[in-house]
Amino acid sequence: MKIKGLTPILLIVLVVLFVTGHADFLKGPLTDFMHWSETAIGGINAVGWSIIILTLVVRLILLPMMIHQQRNATIQQEKMRLLQPQLKKVQEAQKSAQSQEEQMLASQAMMTIYRENNVSLLGGMNFATLIIQWPIFMGLYAAIKNSNEIAHATFFGINLASHAPILAIATAIAYGIQAYLSLIGIPAEQKKQMQMMMYVMPIMMLFMTWVTNAGIALYFFAGALVMILQTLIIIVWRPRLKAQVNATFEVKDVVDDALAGKIQAKPSSRFAEAMQAAQEQQQQQNGSRKDITTTTREHNSSKGGRNAGKQNRK
Repeated sequence: MKIKGLTPILLIVLVVLFVTGHADFLKGPLTDFMHWSETAIGGINAVGWSIIILTLVVRLILLPMMIHQQRNATIQQEKMRLLQPQLKKVQEAQKSAQSQEEQMLASQAMMTIYRENNVSLLGGMNFATLIIQWPIFMGLYAAIKNSNEIAHATFFGINLASHAPILAIATAIAYGIQAYLSLIGIPAEQKKQMQMMMYVMPIMMLFMTWVTNAGIALYFFAGALVMILQTLIIIVWRPRLKAQVNATFEVKDVVDDALAGKIQAKPSSRFAEAMQAAQEQQQQQNGSRKDITTTTREHNSSKGGRNAGKQNRK
């Protein structure tokens, strides 16, 4: 099964788990695993090491899927690099648009360029790997919180059941490094758009790990180290992927016909269909407002004319 088709199924399953109150169904197995590792590894840091081992096992299982996802995202980025001349024309048309209809036509032209060149609007993004991990850290959170033995466990002096600002800051820094590395080799036009992620992701992870317990923070910190590793793999792989796209991707120059309205923009996905529907609805609302304004003006003008006629007759 392709990852694209797997994502909505996993999302439905996750929602059902949350609604039925079983999102932490892995609490028991994870508690048993940490008790076992505490005995097998030994020492006061055993539970912390078990969380790191758990993180590495999960990440290694998901690594092929995550590498595949980043590979697809890289290919989409390289395709968009080759489409930049057309996209710049559309952006200039959007800036110079004098009416809502011209703005709508430019927006449709953008979608047409993506569709005709088989480029995803989401840039290869996929949320399957994130959805898969939710039950894991929900179960981990419950295991640490509800087990008396694990709740008093420490990792190099940090109580795993308490807040750990040091781990939260370390996690944010690790995600910041990963975000910085992910921009290496990206075309300059796209890098400007993606630079916001350098700040959003570390801040979001700082908040998440700050408000939860140290066990979850340790899970995310170890996961961030694995993400840095897979980002380095993509950096090494990018020149080969770039050469592959240059050799196989045939750019279809459709921007002029699209801006002229000669190509009917048909949405290639539900996301694109929703965007187009929203734009059409906005256009209809703006058109309705114009009609109402015009009618009101005509009515007022006609009323004013009648009043002036009455005054003249008097």
